[in-house]
Amino acid sequence: MAQWYYANDGTEAGPIEKDEFVALVRDGTVGPDTLVWTNTLENWEPAHRHIEGVTPPRPAVPVHPALAGTHAGQAAMGARDYRRQSGLSDAFKQFFNRYTQFSGRSNRGEFWFWQLDNILVSLALGVLDAIIFGTSSAGILGGLWALATIIPSFALSARRLHDIDKSGWWILLSLIPIIGWIILLVWYCRQPDTHPNRFG
Repeated sequence: MAQWYYANDGTEAGPIEKDEFVALVRDGTVGPDTLVWTNTLENWEPAHRHIEGVTPPRPAVPVHPALAGTHAGQAAMGARDYRRQSGLSDAFKQFFNRYTQFSGRSNRGEFWFWQLDNILVSLALGVLDAIIFGTSSAGILGGLWALATIIPSFALSARRLHDIDKSGWWILLSLIPIIGWIILLVWYCRQPDTHPNRFG
């Protein structure tokens, strides 16, 4: 009977009999992308091609022709993962990497960690303004920071609204004092869509 070998994370194991794979599949040691080899194979191949009970990995979601060229179509073809976790430094990097990108989605972590980043930078610049220019100045560094971040702040807000399947134009609610601000705050706090939507 043929002897089989398998490899996980670059570590080779075996030889084992083919029927021993049943237990390895059951306990999760062997999965669809685990590489297997026996002397009848020229190269290592994924387990799902040779081992019974190993389900092949699911293919990517096909793009419906009606969505081709849309934000949702681009998302299905491999756009960034909107469900990933964000942190302080990641939110800061994403904010400047997507400086004027109003399309796509931004998750809650990216949005709220950026708000925290912005507060921290603004406080630091306020202290620097006071040290360099004195307390009677208008806050030159803080003003420059606000000017540099106004457009990407609108872009991030629009992407956050896209994350809950709302048009970015809803950001205009911020022009309605109190009521508009409350509505936007609630939306910014909402759980994102857990599936692709029309924005990605």
